[in-house]
Amino acid sequence: MIKFIGTAQKDKEALLYYSHTKAGQNFFKVVTSTDGFSFADKGKYVIVTDEKQKEEKSFDWKSFRIAKQGDQYILTYIANTKSSPVLMSAVSTDLIRFKKINSSSEVTQTATIVPDFKHKDHYVMYHGENTVGIAYSPDLSSWKADTKPLIEPRKNHWDEGTIEVGNAYNREADILVTYFARDKAGAVIFDSMNPDKVVWRSEEPLWEPPKELASEKITFLGSAIVNEELILYAAIGQNSLFAVSCAIPTRQTGLRTKNFSSLFKKHDNNPIIAPRPDHPWESRAAFNSAAVYEDGKVHFVYRALGDKDLSVLGYAASSDGLNIDERSDEPIYIPREPFETPGQQVFKTFADHFMSGGGYGGVEDPRLTKVDDKFYMTYVAFDGANPPRVALTSIKVNDFLNRRWDKWEKPKLISAPGMVNKNAVIFPEKINGKYVVFHRIYPNVLIDYVDDLEFENDTYLKGHHFIPPRKTHWDSKKIGAGAPPIKTQDGWLFVYQSVGYQDPSRYKIGAMLLDLDNPSKVICRTNSPIVEPVEDYENAGFKAGVVYPCGAVVMNGNLNVYYGGADTVVCAASTDLNNFLKEMKMHKEPKLRKVSTPIFN
Repeated sequence: MIKFIGTAQKDKEALLYYSHTKAGQNFFKVVTSTDGFSFADKGKYVIVTDEKQKEEKSFDWKSFRIAKQGDQYILTYIANTKSSPVLMSAVSTDLIRFKKINSSSEVTQTATIVPDFKHKDHYVMYHGENTVGIAYSPDLSSWKADTKPLIEPRKNHWDEGTIEVGNAYNREADILVTYFARDKAGAVIFDSMNPDKVVWRSEEPLWEPPKELASEKITFLGSAIVNEELILYAAIGQNSLFAVSCAIPTRQTGLRTKNFSSLFKKHDNNPIIAPRPDHPWESRAAFNSAAVYEDGKVHFVYRALGDKDLSVLGYAASSDGLNIDERSDEPIYIPREPFETPGQQVFKTFADHFMSGGGYGGVEDPRLTKVDDKFYMTYVAFDGANPPRVALTSIKVNDFLNRRWDKWEKPKLISAPGMVNKNAVIFPEKINGKYVVFHRIYPNVLIDYVDDLEFENDTYLKGHHFIPPRKTHWDSKKIGAGAPPIKTQDGWLFVYQSVGYQDPSRYKIGAMLLDLDNPSKVICRTNSPIVEPVEDYENAGFKAGVVYPCGAVVMNGNLNVYYGGADTVVCAASTDLNNFLKEMKMHKEPKLRKVSTPIFN
């Protein structure tokens, strides 16, 4: 029979301790992991002895906590004795051989010692199974407990009832302590200059079990910090061990409560592109702009509506990414094919459209991606009658920069007929030998991996994978791609748009970090919008309460997001890219993974 005892940490390794009963004999063993999830070795035997070198034979232990102190490790645990549970201590230099030291008379419940830390020449211990208190010791042997609890259960909170102290971490100016409330895990931060002073406590749990685990018995074993992730370990049922990775809380960011819109500064002179009444083709709206940074400028291709309500594309450029230096007097891209033209006619010039009466429909919501020596442009093609579909064209970078707009390739439809498909973006490079395309069929972002971008012989996007809305978040109803993903050292930065059931009439903008090798894997996702429609220019127009991104660039260390406001104008919002990525990683969603171990092999 296997029983998980607890966890520990040695440098960058996580350790898992367990007892093994075989043929009436009890054995104590440990396995290690460098990533916190895969415990690959066969395990080593652990020996625990008392002062007389008598070896421990019973491991009916719980509340196993280990803290490093200099060149040794101090273990605290609860042992079930004949009379009552007792808090025991042991010391080790290698985490394999432990020698028992005296048990504590003042502290009798679960306890964790702050590693490599002293306050006024005393070691510090947090303890408790109903509340959390503090104790001090000059020698790691005799402990003096303060009678006043530092944290208590909170009524009508996730941690009401009883709370049990977890592990302590010395984090520079802070002391981070995890704690457990039944089947949920939380954290509290104490000031290292005053270790009985709470400076932050999680309003939400670090992790709570999903619905499918609601009926399971969950026993938390401890935690470890590996690769700058806090990993919580829990036994679920009798023989299953799971690990939950989450961001490390700090007093500056807290946990999953950051208002991300506070990081983005909307441009003082928004909107940066507005309709021009003296231009019949863009007299009513100029909005939803693609953006690329090339040759020292940000180039915009924006959707425009004029006197005839025909959707065409215009061009603008900016040297600083915020103030427009150049803007086209005529459309640079017009509906040319039957599938994007009201009445399903073929036109060669913009004047031909106006002679025909124009009408509702055209080319909408462009996105631009540079792949090798071409700019690929996806957009929504709408003939005014059939469901809108995704179209694709391209142009040589050199032709684009020299404004040779007659060089756009003949467009083709790349989404299947008979269904509304929008918001397509192309990744700027192959991933695992494939091009990656995101698109949207309500309510999900769909993901396709394709061999090329030719889409010959009526080949259409299929949706091999998908990223869904989140039912309990601001992006709960539907999500769609915004700007083409941007490659960063932390992952693909993906700006997207969403509508939530909580606020169903308003479009908002969020961001995700995606795995560099597997972009269908979401690493983290903003828990609040990065841009919300609160300004006049985001509400005074054809559609109030809309911020709709189609472009984003990195320029001078800043992330510039370009979006349509109220389906009428083009706006910009900016933030420092590195700070934004840091905040995103601090607020990533916890992930539950089953621990792999040869214990049961």
